[in-house]
Formats: sequence, C-alpha cells, structure tokens
Amino acid sequence: MENQNRKIFITGGSGFISSHIHEVIDQNEIVNFDLKPPRENITSTFVQGDVRNLEDLNTALALHPCSMILALAAEHKDFGLSEEEYFKTNEFGTENICKAAEKAGITKIVFYSSVAVYGNNTLPSTEEMPPNPNLPYGASKWAGEKVLQKWVSENPERSVLIMRPTVVYGERNIANMFRLIQQINSGRYFHIGKGKNIKSIAYVKNLVEATFYLAERMKSGMEVFNYADKPQMTSREIGEVISNRLKKSPFTIPYRLALLMGIPFDILIKVTGKDYPISTNRIKKFCVQTYHKADKVTDSGFIPKYSNIEGLNNMIKWQKEQYRKEESYFNI
Repeated sequence: MENQNRKIFITGGSGFISSHIHEVIDQNEIVNFDLKPPRENITSTFVQGDVRNLEDLNTALALHPCSMILALAAEHKDFGLSEEEYFKTNEFGTENICKAAEKAGITKIVFYSSVAVYGNNTLPSTEEMPPNPNLPYGASKWAGEKVLQKWVSENPERSVLIMRPTVVYGERNIANMFRLIQQINSGRYFHIGKGKNIKSIAYVKNLVEATFYLAERMKSGMEVFNYADKPQMTSREIGEVISNRLKKSPFTIPYRLALLMGIPFDILIKVTGKDYPISTNRIKKFCVQTYHKADKVTDSGFIPKYSNIEGLNNMIKWQKEQYRKEESYFNI
C-alpha cells in the first residue's frame, strides 16, 4: 500500500534546482537528503547522507516517512571525474533509491535525467528518439533511467516521472551560463562565427513548476518529458541578450581562430590539472547545435511563467546584485 505521508524526499536537496523547489513547496513537507548542508534560509528537515550508501537511505526514510522521492543527486561536472564516478552516483545510486523506496513502501519516483542521453544527434530531439549517449554523463543517466524502467515494471502500483532538461540556468547557478555572463561582463567575450546553432536552455523556475505540474498527474508506469524553454535561441542570440542587458558590445571572430585561441588553455589544463573557462572543448560545445523539443510538456497543459529572455534577465540581475552576498556558500 502506498505511503500516505505527504512529505517529499529529495536526494541532492541542498543543490541549485532544489533551492528553487524550496521556494514553491512548503518546507515542512520536504526531507532534504544530501552530502552538503543547505544554505541558511532552508528550513526543511536535513539528513546528511549519500545515495551511494543504501544504509543511509534506508535509515533516513525509516526516520522520516515520505510519499515520493525526487531524485536530484547526480554527478554532472564537465571536468575532473572518471567514468566510474558518474555511474556510481547516476546508476548505482538510482539502484539504491529504488531499493530504499521498495523497503519504505514508496511507489512514486521523479528522476531528473538529461537530454545528454540523446548524444550528438543532428535532428532536434523528441521523447520518441532512441537514446544514444556519447559521453559518460549521458550514458550514466540513461543507465539510471533503465534501472527505473525495471523497478516500475515490477509493480503496477508504481509510477516514475523522468525529466530530461536541457542546460538549466537561473539564480544560484554557477555553471556554464554563469561563466558566460561573467565573460561578457568582463569584456573577454566574443561571438564565434555566425552562431546560428540552436542551444536549447531551461530556466530553473519554469522547470520546477513543470515538474510538480506533471508529478501531480502521475499515472502508473513511466513517462518521459524533455524540458526546454522558448523562444529557442541560437548561441549568438543568447550572447546578444546578455550583452545588451550588460551594455556590452562584443566583436566576432571566425570559428577556426577561436579554436586556435583555445589551444594554450588546453595546455594549461593538461599541465596544471585545473579547469579553465576557455578550452577548445568548451568552444566546440558552445558552437554545436543542441536542439531539444519539449512540446510534450506544453501539450500536457503546462504553461511556463517566464520566457528565456526573462529568465536570462533574472539571472543577470541576481548575478550582479546577489551573488557576492552568497559567495561563501558556493565556496564550501
């Protein structure tokens, strides 16, 4: 029988996306399970633990009964991880979540996967496209999805919601979009070539709202949803929106010249073992089309509150006005 407690158990509950979940859900109904303590204004129940440790999960769920698990804990860094580390968290950690859910009588799991499961497809992805990951992160997320496919097939009362977001950005994110805004603001940014490649992106506040909209409508079995916001923008358009807001006027250089400029940073990365905001790999990634359709979400009736342009402006505002006040948290 399904656990009737209304609480939500969030793995990775101290992270970026979860900080926005805490803004829209009653914090008394959240159990935050994470290796890292939450920021000061988070008042939900915190349990320190590791999804790679089944005993941690079992103990936490025994002490804090919940009705649903929202699986956010993941390894997703671009730099410094071995292939094994991705799979330990994203596949093996998911196996532990399923085992712990079964023991606790939980029949609903929401799993944050990624459009990285599609690999380098030349066509815009849809949920009907067969996954074909080409990097360890995407492969490990696809492996986690297959774990959940097996789990949900074993009991007709179980339901799984898979969210496959594109690059997620917004307030309190300090990854790719944060670095791009920093570079543009510093005057060290330049447009690369014509920049006609579409880069699907997802504003975190819309993603969170979409997740709970769909979670409230979960049925038995498993459903998969891409998530990306509109308007779908090219890499140049993203750069121009940010530049205009920051009142900057970047110049344009050819793609091949940009790659040549990235080579010294590749050498520094190899020699020092440190990550740098510029490299030939990052330049290639920025110039590759990553177009992912999310019509299935809007067809379900969900209407996002913010456009990508509004989301980018909100992030720029936070980065200029609030980041320095919160910087100590990001350096823990």
